[in-house]
Amino acid sequence: MAFNWQTEFYRYRHYFLNIRRFYQQRRVRVYTEIVLTLLTTSFFLFFAIKPTLVTIAALIKEIKDKRMVAQKLGEKINSLSTAQNEYFAIEKDLYLIDQALPKDSQISLLVRQLEFLAFAHGVSLERVQYSTLKLKGKPEKEGFQEIEFKMALTGGYRNLKNFLGSLNNFRRIIYVEGFNFKKGKSEEILTLNISGKTFFLGGKNE
Repeated sequence: MAFNWQTEFYRYRHYFLNIRRFYQQRRVRVYTEIVLTLLTTSFFLFFAIKPTLVTIAALIKEIKDKRMVAQKLGEKINSLSTAQNEYFAIEKDLYLIDQALPKDSQISLLVRQLEFLAFAHGVSLERVQYSTLKLKGKPEKEGFQEIEFKMALTGGYRNLKNFLGSLNNFRRIIYVEGFNFKKGKSEEILTLNISGKTFFLGGKNE
């Protein structure tokens, strides 16, 4: 059957007229415009406003991260300021650290100090022996090192005991590994044998 557009037009004409009259109603026009407005708004929200919102969210996160970093930097600055104040408070006493743990062996200075300590307590320092040291050039190893020593002193028991006690208050770190008393030529004179260690940081020896 051949398609006759005129016949079909007249058949569906009343549908088109009904739609036209339906759209001309005020309520229908208002609702249609609202729907179109909502569709247009949704389009711009998705394609235009959404990227802006994503950018704003990223900027807000970046601001929070930078605030956190600034806070941590502030805490570190406060810690450094506190440490600096504490350093200044003890700066005048830092030389005691070098005396307690010198950067080189300073063995000759140690012997002189022991001689003076013995003299102060009224005892005689008879001999001092210490482990082999490389006194010139660079040491065989670097870092924390120890010197073993042995010494013998003679004098009265109380004076020798006081000398032994003074080693605990010696500015340079000295570790007494062992000691013993022996009778001397008389009952009043004893010999005190001490073995121990002292330490240094392993810089160049004197």
